[in-house]
Amino acid sequence: MMRRPKLLGIAASLRNARWGAGNRLLVEALTALPDRPALDTFLATQSELHLENFVQAGRRDGKGFVEIYRNLKKSKGETGLSNSEVALAAALWAAHRAGAEVAHLSLAEHFGAGGGVRDRDALCAKLREADGLLVSGPVYFGDRGSLAESLITLIATDAGLRDALAGRPYGGISVGAKRNGGQETTLIYQMLDMLGLGLIAVGNDSETTAQYGGTGHAGDVGTMHRDRYGIDTAMGVGRRMARVLETLASGGRLAGPPRVLFLVLQDTVDGAARRSVEALVARLGSAVAATVVDVVDRHLDRCIACDICPTGIDVDAVYRCVITSGRDAMAELHPLLLHHDALVPVVAVPRDRARIVGGYQTFVERSRYLRRGDYVWSDLVVAPLCLAEAIGADTHAIRMMTSFLRHHTIMTKPLVGRLVDGALVDAGEIVGDLSAFAAVASRVAAGRLAAMRTEEARYMPVGYVLSAQKESEDAAAQRRRGMIEDRIDRLRQDARARLRHDAASAEPG
Repeated sequence: MMRRPKLLGIAASLRNARWGAGNRLLVEALTALPDRPALDTFLATQSELHLENFVQAGRRDGKGFVEIYRNLKKSKGETGLSNSEVALAAALWAAHRAGAEVAHLSLAEHFGAGGGVRDRDALCAKLREADGLLVSGPVYFGDRGSLAESLITLIATDAGLRDALAGRPYGGISVGAKRNGGQETTLIYQMLDMLGLGLIAVGNDSETTAQYGGTGHAGDVGTMHRDRYGIDTAMGVGRRMARVLETLASGGRLAGPPRVLFLVLQDTVDGAARRSVEALVARLGSAVAATVVDVVDRHLDRCIACDICPTGIDVDAVYRCVITSGRDAMAELHPLLLHHDALVPVVAVPRDRARIVGGYQTFVERSRYLRRGDYVWSDLVVAPLCLAEAIGADTHAIRMMTSFLRHHTIMTKPLVGRLVDGALVDAGEIVGDLSAFAAVASRVAAGRLAAMRTEEARYMPVGYVLSAQKESEDAAAQRRRGMIEDRIDRLRQDARARLRHDAASAEPG
């Protein structure tokens, strides 16, 4: 019987209520909860207990926070939940319900307020044992707290630990005192660093519109449980992590290379991006089955932000954007964008912006119908590739990461190559990174086929009233079921054709 993948929830706040035996007791309590109402009651109760811990530690008597903090640390760490822990607990409960084994780790046990690290070997062992890492912590000035920073530094400075974690999934949750308090920037910065360390990353799932992770709104002690939407997003990243872990653990192997789409979205006037991509593909050889689509010379009208997008529910092969003007090339491009395992969006960035050709941002806008059409690119593995004449002076690598993650994809580190006189000078390094990316894409593709499963990754419009009404009408008409069945049929066909028969657990039926 296959072992359930293990997701380690990491609480990265000095206000953590749980440590020691409290880590185990929390997991035991979470895994015993039968449904969402029970979870909500548990989170509220534990939040109130944590607030009461503060009261008992000296808040009632008007003591200073330093003394309150010292008194809190004298407790056993077996009751209550901090705001970051509430969000993390919700995510772990959702991950458990989705099939993962879950564990809880308090970073405050290992990184104290005074600095340094305690029980380093024990901490590293817990990280190595995990199949995926889910980090939840507070926002400080639009960025992570120092406990999360210490975790990243620990991984970055331990080559053996870094190698052990390479290719494992990461997800994030951030909790801020305001609804727009820097939660998303915190998630993005932390994701970039984790990707740079060799992990792969996901956001929250399609039930909460596939964003960058869990985003909680809680300032005062004991208030996170009131943020229903924040709890929903935390649960979304827990489910997403569990499902990707399940995919990676399936054990399938492809009979051939992964299908990789190189999508050239922006170039220089002398075609540096196209030349570089063709050279990279040639050097990758049989490691990938590459398709190169150059959008640079194609005319695309701007997205007009339809209130109902796409125009209707249908199988993926049907182009469903309302824009069908004679000059617009999106309908022609549409079939070329389907049925890949991985995606490399490519841009070239010269110092002189007057030398840029192509409509990168217009394409990103127009890909809206693919996302809102129940995530046509769901579970593609993505490696943004930016070819720049001035390294560090451009934001395209980050922008591609944040935009393409919203398609319910799996992200690998953004790649940045240096252009000198129209030539890529660090091609060897980029080829190495793309080879590692192809290996991840192969694992994910094989896992999906071996599991014979397609997530019903359904776009749930949040904030679009008209779109939500249309969603209800179309779901009632059963058209979505036909679309899902079409995806399942294609998955079965791919499994028969592409899986190694000695690795597949059963003949697809």
